[in-house]
Amino acid sequence: MILILSILIVVLLLIQDAILLILLNINFKNYGGKKLFGKEWPSVSILIPCRNEEKNLPQALAALEQLIYPKDKIQIILGNDNSCDRTGEILQSWCANKKMAEYVETEEAKNTGMNGKAHALHQMAKLASGKLLLFTDADCQVHPQWAMRMVQAWDRTHAGIITGITTVKGGRIFERMQAMDWWLTLGMVKVVGDLGFSVTSMGNNMLVSKEAYEAVGGFKGIPFSLTEDFELARQVGKKGYKHIHEVAAENLIETKAQVDFRKLLSQRKRWMHGAMALPPFWKLILGIQVLFFPAILSLVILHPFEGTMLWFLKVLIQSFFIYRLASKTEVCLKTFDFLYFEIYYLITAWSTIVYYFWPSKTDWKGRKY
Repeated sequence: MILILSILIVVLLLIQDAILLILLNINFKNYGGKKLFGKEWPSVSILIPCRNEEKNLPQALAALEQLIYPKDKIQIILGNDNSCDRTGEILQSWCANKKMAEYVETEEAKNTGMNGKAHALHQMAKLASGKLLLFTDADCQVHPQWAMRMVQAWDRTHAGIITGITTVKGGRIFERMQAMDWWLTLGMVKVVGDLGFSVTSMGNNMLVSKEAYEAVGGFKGIPFSLTEDFELARQVGKKGYKHIHEVAAENLIETKAQVDFRKLLSQRKRWMHGAMALPPFWKLILGIQVLFFPAILSLVILHPFEGTMLWFLKVLIQSFFIYRLASKTEVCLKTFDFLYFEIYYLITAWSTIVYYFWPSKTDWKGRKY
């Protein structure tokens, strides 16, 4: 019985991965990179909430200064979310001599029905004058053409929400493994999204039209969630707005890696709260990914040669999938990282499940939920 079940799970995973790879190659949709249909660039508001980010802000702000977009059409709103370090001082200094930048001190989310970050964004969005809202985080570095590429994708599709592509920066192996994890996950999101089934988004690389944002009542109008970006995307979709995923070199954002395994699990635990609200189809895809490991280990023990060959085949298909997605953004990955990643993936996948059910609160920058 164990053997039959293991073979079934492994075969299902191989079929799933093969289909994802094929679809990535034959059904990849590129929405940006073309001239606007209209005569003028639409106005955009970039919202960046900051909480205890003094170490990350210099790089994030330097990247913002390189943005290529009409100066009279861009607004940058920087929110100090009750930081305990020099975040507020740095933000105020940066905004002082920039007409397009606005600084705001946000209030704590007490009895608001929102998590802290969602409440900060809710307050910041009230100041937004742009037709389109662009979201990123203070630990991210945007590409100079990020805003343009996202707006071009909106101009072609008039989607209510557009998800970009994000990778983890860093040269250490732990950082590179996190990057591989993001490539794999976002690759699956891209493939399924190109089939017309987008259900999630990322708050560190996201465009939402002001119309769609107001239609759901903003962050204040959506149900409480630890993953406010996922919940906003879900509610926007329920309102009938189109949701697309744009992947290109120009809208690739680099984010900071988690510094250690404990912080990584804390991040994954928060994401799992959002994943539990995914449709059954998505849960099936992710479930097969996780169940593959006990299944293949059983096969390797019972039939060493056949099990090893099937595992190798899985790693090969998975590696080509990650490689193809990264190449869409002109990113090159190290060859041996594809092998290391399988070990990392096995450990983190099951550790995340155990940690999710562990009776402890979820921590986000000093706030516990």
